[in-house]
Amino acid sequence: MKQYYLIITFLIVLTTSIIMYINKWRSGLNFTNKHAYFLYLKPKEINSHNDLITSQSQFDIVISYYSEDIDYVAQYIRYLRNVSNLKKFNPRIIVYNKNSKINNEVLKILLDADIIQLLPNLGREGATYLYHIIQNYHRIANHTIFSQAGVEGITNNGLANWYLDRLENQFNSSVGYMPLVNNHMITTYDCGLHLTGNFPRMVQMWAMLQHSLCPPGGQAVAFRGQFLVSRKRIQNRDLEIYKYMYDLITANSSHWLHRDLRSLFFKSTPDNPIFGHTVERTWTVLFKCSKPDLHDRCERRECACFDES
Repeated sequence: MKQYYLIITFLIVLTTSIIMYINKWRSGLNFTNKHAYFLYLKPKEINSHNDLITSQSQFDIVISYYSEDIDYVAQYIRYLRNVSNLKKFNPRIIVYNKNSKINNEVLKILLDADIIQLLPNLGREGATYLYHIIQNYHRIANHTIFSQAGVEGITNNGLANWYLDRLENQFNSSVGYMPLVNNHMITTYDCGLHLTGNFPRMVQMWAMLQHSLCPPGGQAVAFRGQFLVSRKRIQNRDLEIYKYMYDLITANSSHWLHRDLRSLFFKSTPDNPIFGHTVERTWTVLFKCSKPDLHDRCERRECACFDES
């Protein structure tokens, strides 16, 4: 009888804990800003608004959006617009929305974007960047910032010091590539090998891009997919390279790439493919800024790789 009582008590406590956890989880889904309610489409509403990119600009800021806090993202865009070193280029804000439930027209207004387009939720932010490059390869901006909407490097008062310093003091028209992440997000991989996890496809990516075996000595990697790159660096690679990478990063669930193993707890899916994490670690190689001293140079506030004149 005593055992029966203990079991009943345990089940009551467990059930109560589960209910409390679910309520806490549900409360976390509440909108965190005053504008979010207006973003979501009503049932049977069609998200039909898509702007066209028909001209080249001096400077584009490309943001991959899904469901990040609107006020936070709008603040980030305002900070970028107010960087004095960028103002002279009149940067164009291009937002790719990967959430079909969100109203593009409302999102464009709230973010004060110049161009907005809807994309399928495939391939993480890497697919967004590759799509933009492919569609605009021959009219790509002189320089482009590629960024996730859940960006790192902003504060309540403006861009973080390291971020602002790179745009205000380290950027000029000769910059070919520059990571826009904190220094602790820049590290060195040894042909796909790293203490935090191995990405063997990086070896194949190196061979494809560099036409050589991956050499010893390490390759710089900047996490999070947040960087600035020039038109010259983008067009130094054939368009077919970007198309091939895009096909792989957006592959359906039956593709053999999804069988690559990252860990026992990670399942590769079309919206979050393991190859997307490989691409995140390959931008430095793709845009030829992968020497292992990148972290140290960024510490010295010399974070850019420059185009040849």
